[in-house]
Amino acid sequence: MIQRKQTIYLLLAVIASVVCMCLPIGTFDVDGLHTVREFNLWLVDAEGQRSFDCWPLFAVLLPSSALSCYTIFLYHNRRVQAKMCMFNIFLLVGWYILYTVYSNVLGDSATGSNFQIEFGGGLPAFSIAFLFLAYKGIISDERLVRAADRIR
Repeated sequence: MIQRKQTIYLLLAVIASVVCMCLPIGTFDVDGLHTVREFNLWLVDAEGQRSFDCWPLFAVLLPSSALSCYTIFLYHNRRVQAKMCMFNIFLLVGWYILYTVYSNVLGDSATGSNFQIEFGGGLPAFSIAFLFLAYKGIISDERLVRAADRIR
């Protein structure tokens, strides 16, 4: 059924991913001045020039949010829904690995710059938490259905 608590968790995971795509995920500071803002798709420097050096972050986050949305409608097949949740969690962990690599590589390319994480950089962690809660709910539903089948 679509009105389960897992649907709410999956919907919150979608919202967190989409909001993360819209917000800046970090800034590079040189001597206390914001020089470059990092988004999921591009970097914006102080003059407003855009550079699409970090597009793989967007390329991981977009399918992740689409997969979360698709997983909502797999309520007929709970096993596949649980597997999709776990795959999506691994995808978001991969996003964080890419995020770390890009912040270190791009921070080293600009001499003496400090990288600061912004609010948008933490939203995939919320998405991972919501996906894990959805996974636990799906597994508990599967156990409940199996127990009911044994009683029959």
